[in-house]
Amino acid sequence: MPYDCESDAANILENLNCAHIGSVVVFLPEIDSTNNLVKTYLANGADEGLVVVAESQTGGRGRMGRAWHSPPEVGVYLSVLLKPPIEPDHLPHFTLLAGVAAVLTVNEFSHPPASLKWPNDVLIHGKKVCGLLCELTQNQGEPSGLIIGIGFNVNHLPDQFPEDLKNTATSLRVINSCLTDRLAVIRSFLMNLDHEYQIYLKEGPRPMIEKWGLNTDLFGKKVAITRGPDITTGTAMRLDESGRLVLRRDDGHEETFDSGEVTLRMST
Repeated sequence: MPYDCESDAANILENLNCAHIGSVVVFLPEIDSTNNLVKTYLANGADEGLVVVAESQTGGRGRMGRAWHSPPEVGVYLSVLLKPPIEPDHLPHFTLLAGVAAVLTVNEFSHPPASLKWPNDVLIHGKKVCGLLCELTQNQGEPSGLIIGIGFNVNHLPDQFPEDLKNTATSLRVINSCLTDRLAVIRSFLMNLDHEYQIYLKEGPRPMIEKWGLNTDLFGKKVAITRGPDITTGTAMRLDESGRLVLRRDDGHEETFDSGEVTLRMST
């Protein structure tokens, strides 16, 4: 069932209990990218808390320039504008913070528990049900802000995923064998994100990093981390106080990573 853009935006706005998120809520039938539209709103002076939701995206993006499959009537695709007082090197904190909010949301609707994969994926049974992209805009002479874009696979059937995603993606419908109310997912995520953001502003990153660690099954597993042409192998140990992934390399030394693509290695 498609969104009724005007009434659904009003519904979300009226039923949010948030301190920072929900200053304006916009629903649109189709756009290229919710993150791109929020950037336009930001350049025109939008306040913190703006939420843009799209029925479908023609140019949805994930990390590393990857496309995010965004067909109509089955997924949740939205972006949120925040204006925290942060430096660019704190951007990874918000990738983790949004991940915590996302996994808490998925676990409100999924029967088997979801888990976080560093740095920004939510998995159920090893398949991706949610991904996010955080972008910091800090150009001299222009309004600055942090844009959190997220996509949830909610009511997709298996044959609605492209061939290259069928072995790696899943949805709440596949997992639960029933439909999920997309507006309820939106409301839950926005309230979880607002809550985690409030804690971050008051207490810093430590509570969020601890909560991230409680919602992952990555630690103790053998992984490979790819950064450009370089691949480092070892055992994922923990997140450090800055939210970087600590890897115990195969030679026994520890190394920290603030970015990279993590893949599991088969035990030998």
